[in-house]
Amino acid sequence: MSAHQHKWLVQNHRWQTEVLPCLIRPYISMLRRTDNLRNEGGMLDKACTCLNNPRLLEISIVRFTKLQKLVLSVCACRTAAVQLVEQGLLPCAPIHPTLAVDIHVLDFVTRLFLRIAPNNTAWADSINEFLSSQGYQLQGQDPLRRRFGNALQWYNSLQDLTANFVDQVLSIAWNYEEGGSEVSDAEVKTVEIAKGKEARESSEDDDSNVDSGSDQPAKKQLRIDSDQEMNHPSRPSEYLRGRCPLCFGGPSQSAQDFNAIVCIDACFTQKHNKRSHKDPPRQHPRTVFLPESDVKRWEEIVASLRPPKTMPKTAAGGEAREDGYELSLKVPNSVLDACEASFTAADGSREKASTQFFDSTALMAMLCRHDRVLWLVNMTSLGERQHYALALIDRLFKNLPSGFTVGLLYDISCSIHRSCVKWGFLDAYLSQLTFAISVFHAYGHGWACQCVYHPCKCDGFGLSDGEGCERFWHSISKLIAYLRICGHHTRLYTLDSQVQYADWLSLLGIGNWLARKWRNTQTRRLEADTQVISSAKQDRYLCEQWKSQLSSQTRPLPRQTKNAGRSAVEEAIRLRKVQDTLHDRVSALEDVLSDINSEDYQVVEVEGKLPDLRGKLAQVQAKLIWQEQLLGVVGQQQYRHLATSPFMALQMNAHALKVRLRNRLTSWKFEHRKVRTQTEDAYNILCHKMEELLKRTPQPIPLKELFDLDVDDVIWQDVGLDASGDIKNPPAWLTDEDVKSGIKGILLRDRCDEELRRLKHECIALYHWLSEEWQVVNACIEAATNSDLVYQLQERRRCLIKLGVTWRNALQSIPQLHNVSDWGMSASELSEAEQDLGEEKLEAVEKTEEL
Repeated sequence: MSAHQHKWLVQNHRWQTEVLPCLIRPYISMLRRTDNLRNEGGMLDKACTCLNNPRLLEISIVRFTKLQKLVLSVCACRTAAVQLVEQGLLPCAPIHPTLAVDIHVLDFVTRLFLRIAPNNTAWADSINEFLSSQGYQLQGQDPLRRRFGNALQWYNSLQDLTANFVDQVLSIAWNYEEGGSEVSDAEVKTVEIAKGKEARESSEDDDSNVDSGSDQPAKKQLRIDSDQEMNHPSRPSEYLRGRCPLCFGGPSQSAQDFNAIVCIDACFTQKHNKRSHKDPPRQHPRTVFLPESDVKRWEEIVASLRPPKTMPKTAAGGEAREDGYELSLKVPNSVLDACEASFTAADGSREKASTQFFDSTALMAMLCRHDRVLWLVNMTSLGERQHYALALIDRLFKNLPSGFTVGLLYDISCSIHRSCVKWGFLDAYLSQLTFAISVFHAYGHGWACQCVYHPCKCDGFGLSDGEGCERFWHSISKLIAYLRICGHHTRLYTLDSQVQYADWLSLLGIGNWLARKWRNTQTRRLEADTQVISSAKQDRYLCEQWKSQLSSQTRPLPRQTKNAGRSAVEEAIRLRKVQDTLHDRVSALEDVLSDINSEDYQVVEVEGKLPDLRGKLAQVQAKLIWQEQLLGVVGQQQYRHLATSPFMALQMNAHALKVRLRNRLTSWKFEHRKVRTQTEDAYNILCHKMEELLKRTPQPIPLKELFDLDVDDVIWQDVGLDASGDIKNPPAWLTDEDVKSGIKGILLRDRCDEELRRLKHECIALYHWLSEEWQVVNACIEAATNSDLVYQLQERRRCLIKLGVTWRNALQSIPQLHNVSDWGMSASELSEAEQDLGEEKLEAVEKTEEL
C-alpha cells in the first residue's frame, strides 16, 4: 500500500469514527441559529476548557461569491471541525484543514448532484474560474478539486447522519408508545445527545438504573435497518413501514387480495470497472443494499440444493420423453423449457458482463408497486443467477409478519417458481407467495405460460404491471458513466442517496398517483362492462369457458412418439419440395446450355453454377430416399396422401410464417425495432387460401393492431395451425367471437375490481401512516428539552404538514378515496399550511439613498 493510500484510509477512518459523531450537535445547533441556513449565524464565543496550548490555523474559505481567509485558534476541546461547522463551514480535512467550504455552497451542489450525474471536477473548475474573474485566487496547480470533493463527501455524510439521528429519536418515541422490554445502550446514547450535555450529566443515575435491570419502557434495536428483529408480529417491520407507507404502513389487506405486490429485475448497464484497490469503506446510514453475507449465504444454499446444470440427454433408441407438470405447477415442462431457452435472464451461466473488466456486473432491485425501492443487490456474477432474487425474497419475508401474502412480478417468474418447487427454495414462504410475469416481459413467454403467469390473467394483481424496476433504471440512467468509474463504496453511497431523494419525490406525488390510478381504473372498468354486456353471455358461462380454455391450452404435450410419424412425413414433404425446386433450377440452366442462341458469357456462367446445383440435387435426392425408407407402412400411406394435399402445404407454410412473425414481433417489442409487413401479408394470404380449400381458416392477423401486442392477440395462438386444430366440434372459447370478447372483458373487470379495492385500502394506509407519524413527532416535541432537537423535529413536522396538504388536495376530487378531512392534523393547521405553500416568499430589497 502506498503512503497516499495509507493516508487516505486513516483520514476516512478518523472522519467516520472521531469527527462526524462530534459534529452532529454543532451542526443541528447551527441549523437552528441560522433557521435552516436562511440567516447568518455568526461565531459562538466559547472558552477553552482543556487549558492546553492552542494552535493557530490559517484556513481559506470558499463561498459563492468570494474567497476569504480565517484564522482559528484550535485545541483539544475546540477542534477546527467543530468551530467551522458552528460558523456554517465544513473543513476539507478532519484535524488540520487548509480549506473550508460554505455549507450554502455544499448544500446547493448536493441538490444539483441529485438531479444530474455528480461531477466534482467540472464544478470545482467552474467556481475556481468564476472566483478568479472576481479577482480571487488560490495557490496551486489544482487548488480546489480534491479539497472541495472531500468537503462535499463528508458534508453529505453529516447530513445523512443527522437525518438518521432524528429518525432514531422518533423511533425511540414510537417504541415508548408501544411498550417493550429494555432500553438499548445505543438508545441511551441517542437520548443523551438529544437532551444535551447538561441533561446528559444529570441522567447518569438513570443510566445506572437501566444497567441494573430496572423496569423501563421497551425499545428495540435503535438502528433503523432491515436487519432488526421484529417486535410487532402483527405488522411489517419499521424498515418496511418507512420504505412504503401505502404497502406496509396501514392495516392488513383483505383476505381476498395480496397484502403487498412487489417486483424484481436486474440491470446490466449499471456496472463498475474493476480496480486494483477499493476505496475506503463508507456506508449510508439508511442503506437499502443487502449485505454481501446474505447474498453469499443464498449462493451456497442454491449450490447445495440444486445440482449443476447439464446438457439434456436424448432418449436412447428414440424413446419418448413424457411431458407433464412439475409437482404443483400449472404450466407443462415443455413450455417452461421453451421459456428458459428464450430468456437470457433465465440462463444464469450466460455471460452478460465480463468479470475480467468489472467487479460489479449489475444491480438487482426489489420495488413495491408504487415504484419505491425496498432493497438493492450488488451483483458480481456473469449472469442473472437465481440466488440474488431468492435473497431479496427471503429478506422481504423476514421483515413481514406471519401470514402476510405477497404477489411477486419478475420477468422469469415461471423459471424461479419452478426452481422453488423443484428444489425446495423458500419452502417456508411459498404458501404466502404468488408468482407472475411483469407485463413488458410477458410477450417473450409461451402462450400457455402467459395464461397462468400474466398478471392480467392471475387473480390478485389488479392492474399492477411489474415494471417499476424499469422505471427506476431509467431514473438513474444518468449515473451510468459516473458509477462506472467512481470507487466501489462511493458507488453504493451514491445509489443510496438517489433512492432517498426518489423516496421524497414519490411521497409528494403519491396522492396524485392514487387519484390518477383511480380514474384510469374506473375508465377501464366501464370498458370491461361494455365488453361483457356486448357478448350477451352470462358471467358464469364466461368463467366456465375461461377455465376450459385454460385447461386446454396448458395441457402437456402428448408423448413425442405419437407425433414422430407426422414429423417424419412433414420432413419428407419438405425435402420433396426442396428437390423439386432444385430440379427446376437445374433444368433451367440445362436449357440455357442447349439453346444455340445463348451468349458465350451465359454459357460460361451456367457451366460454373451447374455442377454445384447438380451436387446439391443429388444430396437432397439421397436424403429424401433415406427419409422415405424410414417411414413405416402407415407413414408411407400418410406421405402419399399429404404430399399431394395443397391444404397440408399451406398449413405448414402458414405455421412457419406465423412463428417467424411472432419472433420478430417479440424482438421488436424488446428492442423497439420496426418490423416490415411482408411476412404478415404473406401469412394472411395463406389463411385465405386455406379457407378456399377447406372452408375453415385460422384467424387472420389485423395489421393495423399488430404492433399493439395485446396479451390476447391472435399472433400468440396457433389455433388451426397444429395437429389439435383438426377437431370437429371446437369449443366456444375457440370459435365464438362473442365468447372471446366476453372472456377478455370479465378478466379485465376482475382485475379492475381488485385494483379499486387495493386503492381504497392504500388510501386508508396513507392516512394511518401520516396520523401515526404526526402523533409521534408531536409527542417528541413536547418531551424534548434541547432546543436544537426541537427545531429538527419541527422541521420534520413541517414536512408532514406539507404531505398532508398535498395529499388532501390531490384526493379531494375522488370522494370514494378521500373519506377523511384532517389527516391527523387540525383544520387550522392544514389551512395555514395550504396558504403558506401557495404564497410566494420573497425578501424585500431595501432602498438606498442616492448620493
